[in-house]
Amino acid sequence: MNRIGEVKNGEKPLALWVQTAVGQSAWLGVRLIMSYQTLAITGDPFFLGVQSSAFALAGLLIALPTGRIADRFGSAVVCAAGLSLAVIGTLVALLFPMHAGLLIAAVLLGAGHIGLLVGQQSFTARLAAPGKSETAFGGLTAAASIGQLIGPPAVATIAAATAADSTHPNTTFGLLVCLGLLLVAVPPVISLFSHERRLRSSRMQPLPVDRSVPLRSVLGVPGMWQSLVVSGAVLVTVDLLTSFLPLWAVERRIPVTAVGLLLASRAVFTICSRFGMTRLLDNLGRRKLLISAIALAVVGLSALPLADQWWALPLMCLIGIGLGLPQPLTMAWVVSLAPRQARGAALGLRMTSNRLAQFSIPLTVAAVAGPVGVGAVFWCTAALLASAAVLAMTAQVGSATEKPDHS
Repeated sequence: MNRIGEVKNGEKPLALWVQTAVGQSAWLGVRLIMSYQTLAITGDPFFLGVQSSAFALAGLLIALPTGRIADRFGSAVVCAAGLSLAVIGTLVALLFPMHAGLLIAAVLLGAGHIGLLVGQQSFTARLAAPGKSETAFGGLTAAASIGQLIGPPAVATIAAATAADSTHPNTTFGLLVCLGLLLVAVPPVISLFSHERRLRSSRMQPLPVDRSVPLRSVLGVPGMWQSLVVSGAVLVTVDLLTSFLPLWAVERRIPVTAVGLLLASRAVFTICSRFGMTRLLDNLGRRKLLISAIALAVVGLSALPLADQWWALPLMCLIGIGLGLPQPLTMAWVVSLAPRQARGAALGLRMTSNRLAQFSIPLTVAAVAGPVGVGAVFWCTAALLASAAVLAMTAQVGSATEKPDHS
């Protein structure tokens, strides 16, 4: 029977899951607080979109070489580098709360996040038992969802408790909490180095070899570019929701603690959906499950601009399921199509496409949000997701039970 996060020899990568959970807590927390910080300093929805694009800019530039580094030197190296950059970026946001400082912090945090993501995903891909990519990535993304459950409400509660106005949090205290979470992730990241050495010495994983697969060949695999487009649409939706939910709340004078709880409720249903993913995958298959999940997110996002904070709760539940399932499914989709020796590069390519979407789309929707309102952001995003679902209907999605690769 498939178990969530099942890997070779039944081994459970606890250090990986812990640093993933803590890192995601800090990432979602800092994104939430920096959105409020930007609104307090600039009052400009368009600059909120510029900041969101700045988060993606570094990832757009470094995702592919980061994937190659993970293939050649190991996943622990890129995780450690990513965590270091995230700490520096948080310090910049804390010490230099001005236009230029916010953008520099966003770029550094984006680079750090890409290092952590590529490192975590390539580690999982190497450790996954043959034919169990979905369950292995389900374990990784479930850990990330636990972090998403913890981070926003914890950061929002502390930031609100130290502020005079419940709709405008104390961003200094919020960033300090995020910095503390990043420091908690340091020991698990360090332990990945020894874990990776043990894997190589036991010959569970071969040392990197010189068989470098050209990226053109990886991209040319049938179904690959469609998987990248669908993945980008899902990730940019998560990004826009985190960035613009504070603007939605400020317009309605909804307290920051309620925003944190709404994001946490999304994470709860994301966790539940991922722990039930194996059974759903067995019953529906990868394509039907992917399309069904995206459809739920489209419904939730379309209705969100019309809701108050109470009606937003059930909508966040739909969005949590609808955005939770596609992330591990698209990771496994990419891995199932890519040659084994180029999986890190393929995941880097996935991150590049994600960051391209996260760089370009927020600028467009932010330009609309100013004159039209924040509702346009969520409606445009719902339309983007609907287009991704149509694309997935006809794409080659690989096998959910890939055969072992003995090469």
